Amino acid sequence: MKIKTPIITLLVGVALAAGLLVSSMSAVSEKKAALAAASASAAANAAPAVTSSSAASTAAASGSQAASAAASASASASGSFVIPPHANYDGEVQGDKGAVALVVHDTFAIAYFCNGSTIESWFSGTPHDGQLTMQAKGSNGSLTANYALGHARGTVVVNGVSYIFSIIAVHKPSGLFQSIANVRGATIKAGWIVLANGTEVGSLDPDVNAANSVSQAAPKLDLSTLTADDGGTTITATPIDGETGSGF
Repeated sequence: MKIKTPIITLLVGVALAAGLLVSSMSAVSEKKAALAAASASAAANAAPAVTSSSAASTAAASGSQAASAAASASASASGSFVIPPHANYDGEVQGDKGAVALVVHDTFAIAYFCNGSTIESWFSGTPHDGQLTMQAKGSNGSLTANYALGHARGTVVVNGVSYIFSIIAVHKPSGLFQSIANVRGATIKAGWIVLANGTEVGSLDPDVNAANSVSQAAPKLDLSTLTADDGGTTITATPIDGETGSGF
């Protein structure tokens, strides 16, 4: 049977349309696949970059915090002083006019100034945050000082004369020593300051109960026995030691 021309034309058109539809769908699928692959690749490349950036930020922050902490610690160390509860200080006053010793033990402090001859005075007081204001017995003077780990600075006043000092922390056998004894019917009181270089500076009051007693040079103190010979009488010295509490 003979097929009419219009029918043939119609069939050819349908076939072409189907072919075009299949081609279009295939192109779309390929495009979607390409886009998906590109997205996956971009994500894979971006992840390490983000991770690396995050790690760098974390490292930078940590470094900044560490530097800040170090700077803070340094500032704190340089701007503060350690106040010891127990300490011994001694040294010469300015002008080579004598020596001073300062001893701190918990809530009490003792100090002594002498010129190795006729001028001497004992002081006592209460420490407060590294500061001392001390009075001498009989209003014979005063002592003010600031002290910290390793050093003490201040002024001592005896008989109206001021002496400035800047002294260091010392340890045995250096330090402050005292002797109170009955000699020739009178109560004597002697004090010795043994400096860090071994030099002794000491004065002795021959009669602490006399109104007009005049001090004199103290006899040499034997540090091995803690004794001294006062005109044929042996007197024994006691260490005034802030570290052990001896003499307090």
